[in-house]
Amino acid sequence: MISIKKITRLSLFTIVVFSVFVIWLNFYFVPEVRTYAAKNQSYEESITEKRSEMELSIRVMGNIHQQLQKSETPDVSDALQEAFNRNKGILELKSSEIMGEIDGLKFNWDKLNTMSLTRHGKSILELSNLLDEMNSKAEELSMIMSVASIEDIPYDSLEAIKESNTELSLRLKNEHRILNDAIVGDLNAIINIMLIILLILLLGYNIGVIRFISKEYIFIHHSFRALGSNRFEFESLPTVKSIFKEEKEMKTNIKQLFDERKFIAEIREILLEHYIVDDVIESLFESLEKVMGIDRIGIAFVDYDRNLLIAEYGVSNYDEVLLGPGFEVEIGSSRLSKMLVDKQPFMTSDLELDFMNRPESPALALLSNEGIKSNLVLPMTMGDAVFGMVFLSSKEKRFFGQEHLMLAEKLIYEIKGLLNRAYFTKVIFSKITTSFSELVDQKDNETGDHINRMVKYSVAISKGLRLKKMPGYEIDRKFILEIERNASSHDIGKVGIPDSVLKKPGKLNPDEWVTMKTHAAIGADIFRDLRMGLTAFDPDFYKMAEEIARHHHEKWDGTGYPDGLKGTEIPLSARIVAIADVFDALTSKRVYKEAFSLDDSLDIIRNSRGNHLDPVIVDVFFENLEVMKAIMFGSK
Repeated sequence: MISIKKITRLSLFTIVVFSVFVIWLNFYFVPEVRTYAAKNQSYEESITEKRSEMELSIRVMGNIHQQLQKSETPDVSDALQEAFNRNKGILELKSSEIMGEIDGLKFNWDKLNTMSLTRHGKSILELSNLLDEMNSKAEELSMIMSVASIEDIPYDSLEAIKESNTELSLRLKNEHRILNDAIVGDLNAIINIMLIILLILLLGYNIGVIRFISKEYIFIHHSFRALGSNRFEFESLPTVKSIFKEEKEMKTNIKQLFDERKFIAEIREILLEHYIVDDVIESLFESLEKVMGIDRIGIAFVDYDRNLLIAEYGVSNYDEVLLGPGFEVEIGSSRLSKMLVDKQPFMTSDLELDFMNRPESPALALLSNEGIKSNLVLPMTMGDAVFGMVFLSSKEKRFFGQEHLMLAEKLIYEIKGLLNRAYFTKVIFSKITTSFSELVDQKDNETGDHINRMVKYSVAISKGLRLKKMPGYEIDRKFILEIERNASSHDIGKVGIPDSVLKKPGKLNPDEWVTMKTHAAIGADIFRDLRMGLTAFDPDFYKMAEEIARHHHEKWDGTGYPDGLKGTEIPLSARIVAIADVFDALTSKRVYKEAFSLDDSLDIIRNSRGNHLDPVIVDVFFENLEVMKAIMFGSK
């Protein structure tokens, strides 16, 4: 497909060349032809003049010849001899001069023939033959006169030559006129043809430009009207056949704009239809998979307080996301730390090569195991700060290009507000819950550090359990993150327990014990009410907190409270928090007891296996005992 830019350049170049050629014709070639034509005319006139002088001399020779024939005496008078000698010299001289003029004529006609691209070769040949014949007659006359004497004047030969020259002169004049007219006609034709070509080029170019402007104006006008009306069906636009490359490029760009605007409209519709962030991410991935062809999307947030980058969401078109929610990495150990400063996206075209160069990276190891080959990472900013990152991934190397980047940046602009609110709402509620839990804990905990330790115990147990990959105990990183955020809420219901019961230094009587046990239901009710109020935001928000608060005093054998659940009927989160809570309670001093020694506390945990505590979780606890000791002694 030809480019209008190339056509313009070619047209302008052709016009300039033709214009220069026409100027050259008018100001150099035509004057040159006229100069040679004028010389030919001068030669012809000179030949005619000399021929006239020769004819006069031949007539004089005839008169001398007649006088001598009539004379009765053989003597020649001096006057006749002088006349003979003078006219003999004139004939010899003029014959020689005519031969020179003929050579000049032949040379000029050869030049004109060359300048006319030998189009008139036949006429030039005839003219050349004519000039050769005239030259021959001139040579003949010159030879006759060189040997002629007054006593033997070749009058008949001179008359024959004169008649022949007269005929040849008439033919020369006629051929000369015809040839001049032909050459002048050629020049006029060439100039006219050049002018016509110039006009055709200008007309064709103008028609093309007018056609381009008129047709494409309609197309562009309808395009902008459709975009302004939020109608993104490119096929509904007027159909215009593309002739020029620029037309095709323009239509491609407009179609891309329609596709982008349609995609953004779909994203906005998703944001309007869904209130739950998980649902938004799922629907978002479906659109991105269709439009961009990606295999995975991940979203991570920056925890500046703990200097961590935490994965929060991950969706793919394959079975298992290894680098998913809950994965944490220190900001300083990640290349992503640069993004917090420059706030610029970056692409990794070959993750396999990147992993070979940085095998110590846990994130690259997980992505490599997922089969991811290339990444596009974009920052989410609010004000001057980066609060999170979006990861678009593909199983193809060198998958992402500038078109993906441009579309992804538009996507980030649309969703970052929702994700910012969702994430920070979750973080804020988690911090409020933790702070409130710590405040409640201070009512019956002298050290005030119970919450911090038992959360760490719970996280450590969860991580150990995740590595075992036992049926019924499947744990992912998201679960661990939720444990970290919600374990502190286990005793929040104690806010409803009177201090007389909560801080009683001795053993509780039956009525007081009944009151104390209500803290589990009170805590669960608190979180249930909060969760119901946040249903539009996230129906599972505080679900784990509610489970932990209600069931962390249930027992494996079913003798616990408040619901008497047994075995795996007890939520896994509550079973994990239960052992963490028991261990810290045993090793901590309370108003109603002294702290047990570590060995005694561990014996109690062993003896609780299978009756009070989940036997699998007890085993995991002891498998990670060194971690537990580090937490215990590090916090005391």
